[in-house]
Amino acid sequence: MKLARCSLWLLALVPIALGLARLRFDVEVLNLLPPAAPAVQGLKIYQQNFANARELILSVRARDAETAEATASAIATGLRRETNLVSQVTWQPPWLERPAEAAELIAYLWLNQPPVIFGQLTNRLAATNLDALLTATRNELATSMSPGDLARLSYDPFGLTRLPESASGSAPRFGEGQEMFASADGTFRILFVRAHTDLATYRECAHWLEAAKRVVNETVPPAKQSSSAVSLGYTGRPAFVAEIAGGMERDVTLSVGGTSLIIATLFWFAHRRWKPMLWLLALLALILAGTLALGGLLFGTINVVSMGFAAILLGLAVDYAVVHYQEALAHLDLSVPEVRRAIAPSIFWAAVTTITAFLVLNFGGLPGLAQLGSLVGIGVALSALVMIFAFLPPLFPDRRRRGQNVVPATRESRPPGPVGLIHMRAVSAGTAALFLAAMITLLSGRPRMDATANALRPRNSPAYSALEEIKLQLNQKREPLWLIVEGQNE
Repeated sequence: MKLARCSLWLLALVPIALGLARLRFDVEVLNLLPPAAPAVQGLKIYQQNFANARELILSVRARDAETAEATASAIATGLRRETNLVSQVTWQPPWLERPAEAAELIAYLWLNQPPVIFGQLTNRLAATNLDALLTATRNELATSMSPGDLARLSYDPFGLTRLPESASGSAPRFGEGQEMFASADGTFRILFVRAHTDLATYRECAHWLEAAKRVVNETVPPAKQSSSAVSLGYTGRPAFVAEIAGGMERDVTLSVGGTSLIIATLFWFAHRRWKPMLWLLALLALILAGTLALGGLLFGTINVVSMGFAAILLGLAVDYAVVHYQEALAHLDLSVPEVRRAIAPSIFWAAVTTITAFLVLNFGGLPGLAQLGSLVGIGVALSALVMIFAFLPPLFPDRRRRGQNVVPATRESRPPGPVGLIHMRAVSAGTAALFLAAMITLLSGRPRMDATANALRPRNSPAYSALEEIKLQLNQKREPLWLIVEGQNE
């Protein structure tokens, strides 16, 4: 019988091992939103096809335009030397830094014109028409009063940079374009830094971002930043992913550690026994690991928001253990199977109601909350089974069978007596005070509901602060409306 029971526990390790092998953590911000929403689908298409997931946006603010430009140039030079870390750094318009690349852009714009317009270009450049074209250009240079025309025609006598109206909006105005990289007064600049490799996981984003910051601080040391009043900011996908994932990791660690410490402290004050307290903490850790493994087996990828299930699960699982332990202390004449038989039905129905309440979150629109409800449901079911069958036997080895070495009741292990009248009055007064405070709060006004997406933002986010400053300095205060068209072919 004992061998069969051990075999069942060992068999349960198989899905746990498979789940841990499949387990992945998802830190993409867009995956926190409802996947069926058209706006979310459009954002994902834009991110996959137009945005660069490897690009970090670095902002530089200084007291004057010369310091800002010199700092941005030094940072770009320092990052470009790290070829194993960075593949490309852009800190000013490409046609200013590399004018030769403008020819490729102009050729691309001409080749994408309708055949009629492109045919006009080829006819103008035909061998029979070149003499007339050069004569017209010479006459325009002799009579034009426009400095722009004089400068352009001196280097472009064939008029290749004179694009049709349909393409002139996409073509750069050479000598301009700094508004994409610098503020109007020049004291604020941004750099676009592209990673050398794909940053697939949040740990890769965090390691790459730390390496990039280290290179920047070597180029512009913090002491020099302070003396020159230069401030740096980091935003873009690598910064967001590293910040959100790192914050969630810290939050989960603190919440789980804090909850475990509170549970251990309260259990010690209530029972003053080391063995059940340590055994309870070990089982809680086992339940958390098992829930994560089963979640990985079912979902494969777990959203970071759903990791908030851990603290909730600890608070629910410990109740089942404490009820069993208190029942065993209160009835010393009962064996462990008898205590289990008496208390298991109430634990079962309590677990069913809790699981049902959390599974309702799957009907919501947010994937993170849906996974959180499912993980709590899985964890509550697992914790009920573990606490019913595994918590008491090691603590009461002499009571595993009915009538076997039942320990007589002692003064320490007897259940507490009835609550005194003073305690009852204190509890009643406290309950009445809470009820009165709740009524006053409701009558003073309903709580305001936040319908924006700000609830998904971290409280203190340097990446969001840097993004807001870029919008403010580069006059991009209004969000654009993107129209995205997807088809089977071009």
